[in-house]
Amino acid sequence: MKSTIYIYYLLIITLTCSCTNDHFEATKKYSAAFSMNVNNNKVLVSGYVYTDNQWKAEYWVDSTNVDAVTYTSSLANGSIYNIPVDELSRKISVYKTLNGNQDIYKFDQGSLIDDGSVFYYKNNNMIKMDTTAIGTVTSVGFFNNNPIFSGYFGEITHNEAGESLSPKTPFLWNGDSLLIHLPLPEDATFQGINCVYFDSENYYTGGLMNVPMYWKNTTPITLSNLYGEVHQIIVSESDVYAVGFYNKSNSNSTGNTACYWKNEELFELEDNAQAYGIFIDGDDVYISGATGNIPPQYKACYWKNGVRVDLPD
Repeated sequence: MKSTIYIYYLLIITLTCSCTNDHFEATKKYSAAFSMNVNNNKVLVSGYVYTDNQWKAEYWVDSTNVDAVTYTSSLANGSIYNIPVDELSRKISVYKTLNGNQDIYKFDQGSLIDDGSVFYYKNNNMIKMDTTAIGTVTSVGFFNNNPIFSGYFGEITHNEAGESLSPKTPFLWNGDSLLIHLPLPEDATFQGINCVYFDSENYYTGGLMNVPMYWKNTTPITLSNLYGEVHQIIVSESDVYAVGFYNKSNSNSTGNTACYWKNEELFELEDNAQAYGIFIDGDDVYISGATGNIPPQYKACYWKNGVRVDLPD
């Protein structure tokens, strides 16, 4: 069995106001499953539950709620999983090293700091790229305990709300001297990087565009002409899997279809749903995500070979 090595994808949810009691009740509690692992015949899922205006990391082993210690101890060494943002809205990925230790990576979401550095946090220590460019690191993947980071360089834009970092050039970085710029497809609306996966031969990087796509090394691969996103990429037995969603109405708001692509061939899971993580265990395909049309309706789940399993809050 080959462990999946992937990057966290984190939901950024903006709730709209409503005067109806029904909408208030709908927004009080919702959940989603980010990361998918299988080890020793145990199905391991991490994600979140949002309740009473608070984010809470949630962990499931064989569809039962467990604490973080139980979950992490059940993971294979070399696994990575994602949990909700911290109090500073930084994305969080947790890596269980080949020695069984735990490293916590946090990624700023494009806010500006005084010196404009490109940086990430490892175990709460800021690590900066040796550059004067402006940008942000957004995700990390591992192969044989070696990290590869993805992110983007950008420029500061000004609007009524103040200054913000506008994404311009996606990159891969090994944390040292290797820096690879990724070319944008024609007519692309580049909004960021979701994930990165690499093995001994190739790099795969999921981009946030107006369509679901990823780069294989520096070659862009578009999976659909309709709106969608790729949230994780893995390779198993030379097959390339990309998981996420697309929208049959070409809308960027509601009504997504959870799906994955195997070697660019589409496999749908469910309408009004979204998929975030994937794990291949022999002939079995496990995918984590959530059902629901809009974020306040999300309900954490996973699919095993296309059959949905709902997860308790």
